[in-house]
Amino acid sequence: MTIFRSLIYASILLCTACAKTASIPPADLALSSFELGPNSLYTITFTSNINLLKAFNIYENANQLTPMLTCSLDHDLDFSANHSINVKAEGRVTAKSESKTSYAFITELIFYHTNLDGTQLDQNSYNVIKPLIATNILIPCKVRITAYGYKAYYTNTLLIPSALMMDQMSK
Repeated sequence: MTIFRSLIYASILLCTACAKTASIPPADLALSSFELGPNSLYTITFTSNINLLKAFNIYENANQLTPMLTCSLDHDLDFSANHSINVKAEGRVTAKSESKTSYAFITELIFYHTNLDGTQLDQNSYNVIKPLIATNILIPCKVRITAYGYKAYYTNTLLIPSALMMDQMSK
């Protein structure tokens, strides 16, 4: 009986590690603005051809967590769930407006630096961030959406001109 129970527990563990790939079509993002927001955080306004706040509900009939926009500031283009970008800007995606063909979203960015030991520091000293942004021409960003039982969904890349970011941070 213990072998039987062990097999059942092993199969349950294997099944919980299984995650489906969502059948959400690729979301195209377009930058509308980058500016200092009302909370002294930099705000990105962008549009998408998919409603990112309801993507899993619409395409998979599943509840999702709040979408997160992540921008890589250190030339790291690996946005996968198993990888942490060391220097990034991140924020929750909230709705701004919608039409029949497009959805507008806003994200307030918080800048982070991940240490070698895995700890994360809030690094909203923009004088520290500016030199990192200046080494790029474009800052790549993606929205990540997660739902229980599914692999993380990532949108297509949103590219923000670093010159625009530097201009806004210099004001």
